[in-house]
Amino acid sequence: MTTRILDEELGAQGASLIDGHLLLPGKPMKLIDVVLADGYTQAFVDFDHATGTSSYFHPEMGFVDIAAGQLRAWRLDTATFVRLICRMLGLPPSGSPIPLVDDVLWDLGTPRLGRRTGIPVLFARRLATSDVRAALRPELELRLGDRPALLMTSARSVPGDVLLPGISRIVPVASVMQRCKAVAELDTERLAAFADPRSGLEARAALPVECTEDGSWLRIRGQEYTFRGRKKRLIRLLYEAWARGDPWVGEKWLLAEAEYDSKRIEDVFKDRRADKRNHWKRFIEVSGGMCRLRVDDDP
Repeated sequence: MTTRILDEELGAQGASLIDGHLLLPGKPMKLIDVVLADGYTQAFVDFDHATGTSSYFHPEMGFVDIAAGQLRAWRLDTATFVRLICRMLGLPPSGSPIPLVDDVLWDLGTPRLGRRTGIPVLFARRLATSDVRAALRPELELRLGDRPALLMTSARSVPGDVLLPGISRIVPVASVMQRCKAVAELDTERLAAFADPRSGLEARAALPVECTEDGSWLRIRGQEYTFRGRKKRLIRLLYEAWARGDPWVGEKWLLAEAEYDSKRIEDVFKDRRADKRNHWKRFIEVSGGMCRLRVDDDP
């Protein structure tokens, strides 16, 4: 986040974030947006060590000096932000969030949410990144228990197909903030409604298809399948096509993307055992050079 955005969009609130140590100075910008008569472009910033000044080349104005303050960038201090979330949840100052995955996942404890108590609450960031979700999965599997946890996140939205072990609901922090408040506060009553494990688990059970991020595990209407090697990539591609609502993909394209030399799906899943030979047809359908996950039709 740049100083200009802080000043123009947040004003005094931006200054309070800096004073509260939620925002820390980041690396100076080396590339800036430049306004032209008919649009925008970007320009590299040149720093002159002899004079201590910075400038950039404007296609219409030539070299333009730029103040150091305009190049300053800010980054969120995640540890401070997570501690603030704990305070807004009403957790005691003596308690501290427990890091589970460095700079990505924290266990916040079991705050009181409305009239509900004993609900484990975790916080995660960068959920939109597949590598991060893959890193979270083993840690979450370790803490699986009888009480599904609530996962709060700094992301503004979460894809509907993101399913994590032991998590009943993923809730963006922005969706449970009190509106029209001078001081940041969480709406714990709203959060408590999200925390109801029945609603999240029922929604999960209602999904006809689930697939792990790496494609090693697939469930279709209660039937589970596991995969190894390049088959994982193939299965994940089929799942992503189904999740997009356009399930049919070219058979040759799919095999090439999964790095197979074969031109036919049946060659990938061939098995000398008679009872396993056509097992793949339970979850994959092929027709006219196209294929998809077999979700709606009985095998």
